[in-house]
Amino acid sequence: MTKGRLRLLIGLAVSAVCLYFALRSVDPGTLVEAYRGAEYVVLLPAVVLTIVVNWARAYRWRLLMYPNDRQPLGRLFSMVNIGYLFNSVFPAKVGEVVRGYLAGRLLPGGIAQALSTLLVERLLDVLTLVLLLAALLPMVALPRWSVTAGLAFGAAALAGTGVLVVLARLGEGALDRLWGTVGRVPGLGDHRVRAALTHLLDGLRVLTVGQRLPGIAFWSLLIWVGYVLCNYITLAAFHLGHLSPVAAAVTVCATGLSMVVPSSPGAFGPVEGALIFALGLYGVGESQAFAYALGQHALNIAVLVLLGLWGLRSESLSFSSVRERALGGAEESPQESER
Repeated sequence: MTKGRLRLLIGLAVSAVCLYFALRSVDPGTLVEAYRGAEYVVLLPAVVLTIVVNWARAYRWRLLMYPNDRQPLGRLFSMVNIGYLFNSVFPAKVGEVVRGYLAGRLLPGGIAQALSTLLVERLLDVLTLVLLLAALLPMVALPRWSVTAGLAFGAAALAGTGVLVVLARLGEGALDRLWGTVGRVPGLGDHRVRAALTHLLDGLRVLTVGQRLPGIAFWSLLIWVGYVLCNYITLAAFHLGHLSPVAAAVTVCATGLSMVVPSSPGAFGPVEGALIFALGLYGVGESQAFAYALGQHALNIAVLVLLGLWGLRSESLSFSSVRERALGGAEESPQESER
């Protein structure tokens, strides 16, 4: 059995278990009534916001490509959408690999440079999510120990990112000196770990360019504010608009954390379980919470798939060709892909 097939089976098993626990207390009658009574017209602004957020992601991605940040924003937007399409169809976040392949055709540094920007993008998302969660913890009814642990984790994430940025600023020599010690640790000394860290630091150097950092921070914040607004609008569509925007932010954090768990394509199961838990903190019943969770998740997947198909069309690509070239390991030079 291949590693890819094993990951898929593990993901399917995790999703099945999560869906079982999410559904075991759901009343079918309440679920049907929730969908009958939902105000679907209210969801239209959420659809528009999803498109805007993906555009903001493309804009931030272009900032991260400095000094090669003159790439056409429309094409980067298409690539972001194509990546989400593949994430919705395949497990293990292969959409990031697809984006790396597509952007690598544009950048002078090829796929390696593209992947370094995606590593930084992922780090920024994790850091923003952790800081948002740390800010929300004092406002949520949780045990004191969990609040303390969350705040400590947020501080550690911020400090760790600061160390990485300093290493990026100091250059390869600083990494060589650090690796003289860290490289002796079993597991960490693997050349693949060193290569991944080198790519990450290459991408992080953009954060050491003074005039770039404020813009990157602003767009990172805007992206996650957009997610909170999307979730709040969807809550209102399912007659949960009485909950505060803080509750919507908690659902965003829950969704983000659930993505860490291995799951089926589209992350069905873990997302629903996380959202039921998050809404349970505000006294929402499991049936109503599941109706919202599945509705919000299905809407998001549907919009991302449609945007991804549009992205393929705008790039004059087919799903099968991208799958074969990006996931099959084929590379294409920037000159060969110019249009």
